[in-house]
Amino acid sequence: MSLRRWSLLFLLGWSQWAWAAPDKVDAFLRAEMDRNHIPGAAVAVVRDGKVIKLTAYGTANLEWKAPASTRTAFQIASGTKMFTAVLLMDFVGQGKLRLEDRVCQYIAECPPAWKDITLLHLASHTSGLKPGPVDADNASVTAGIVAAKGAPLASAPGEKNAYGSDDFVLLTHVLEKVGGAPYEQLLRDRIFNPLGMTNSGFDHATLTEQHVVMTSDVVMERSATYQWKTDHQQQYWFMYPYYTLSAGGLFSSVMDMSRFTAAMMSDKILNSELRSAMWTQPKLNDGKPSSFAVGWTVGQYRGRREVGHSGGPALSDTVIYPDDKLAVVVLTNQRKLSPTLAHGVANFYLPPPPFLTDSGITDAAPERTQVLKELLPALFEGKAEARHFTGAAKEALADFNEWLPIERGGWPRLSRLVLLQDSSDHLSRTYRAVYGKNQTLRWKVTFAPAGLISELEPTDE
Repeated sequence: MSLRRWSLLFLLGWSQWAWAAPDKVDAFLRAEMDRNHIPGAAVAVVRDGKVIKLTAYGTANLEWKAPASTRTAFQIASGTKMFTAVLLMDFVGQGKLRLEDRVCQYIAECPPAWKDITLLHLASHTSGLKPGPVDADNASVTAGIVAAKGAPLASAPGEKNAYGSDDFVLLTHVLEKVGGAPYEQLLRDRIFNPLGMTNSGFDHATLTEQHVVMTSDVVMERSATYQWKTDHQQQYWFMYPYYTLSAGGLFSSVMDMSRFTAAMMSDKILNSELRSAMWTQPKLNDGKPSSFAVGWTVGQYRGRREVGHSGGPALSDTVIYPDDKLAVVVLTNQRKLSPTLAHGVANFYLPPPPFLTDSGITDAAPERTQVLKELLPALFEGKAEARHFTGAAKEALADFNEWLPIERGGWPRLSRLVLLQDSSDHLSRTYRAVYGKNQTLRWKVTFAPAGLISELEPTDE
């Protein structure tokens, strides 16, 4: 056999081995699945519009022991809002809508209190509509709007963010009226079909009037959804009434989500001007930026601009870094999670944050820093003791002890704590905690005069 042929066979064998060999992302996700009792998951990484990783893990259905695949349809919950936002911006690009349009242009017998609410207010959760739970008895978008008309505004339009209101119900009505078709058909015609998203759709789950029977359509290759209950899995259903579908309830596969995020790096659905408008945070009435853009969350991670949305709270977790042309999608079938897995995967592809070398400010009260340094490992283990806390922090301690191990329990150990901001009395302080080599978390801490912690807020940065 010729040397050339031997070399070709070697290269083919090596490429097959490299494709099958577990990488750091696989190891990270499998460890998180074991730690957080996640039966099945899938990941997509897209760079420059090209899929560079597409993998599924574990089990989509425990009763049938059906393996998860890249075509498994996971419930993406509130991740649906990204698609609604793209549909809205598509109509803006066609000149059929403007974000500045008043919602009362499209709704008959509009309440006087709604006269200043714009489509941008709706899409950014700043309308002032009263937040509240969904009502499974509302059979249609029209019924949902009638119910919303009967409730007073919770705040003035543009005054503050209020996630979970009827904003997207009103948006559904506007989109259907302008598009001349039901919301789901608009999604299929404008997004799913052009992108080849063949594993995405809704199950139309409904309850009988007696609330004793639930029916739903068949969703091909659907994953069941689970929640961990002390020592065993339970199957879990959250029913998305029809009138709320633009806000949540879409089933989609990681393959389809990779196509969607790839399209968000090109002009295939929206041009760069429309994408920029969609990812720009409007200002509230006091001049501060809203925490939501047009149907997407917007923020910073590792010093880089980030847009995305999670849902369930972490059945789906999608992040895009526009300046890096990088996207990460992680889908799971475990409800009891926080949306941190996409960040964990992104850490393998993003450069270290530029602020890692910041030395912070002089610490004039190092004893307070020492208190926090001793408490942080216990919080990550879910073992922080109440004797160190008072006020709001003490009331929230049970939640901290439950959720921080889920969110951060797999992180490396705390390597250093850097003081970033300090009040003149040293009671209100902001720290950067560095874990391992380059994972960071910002902690905003308020101390009571006696030294106990009265407020505690961790955020990604």
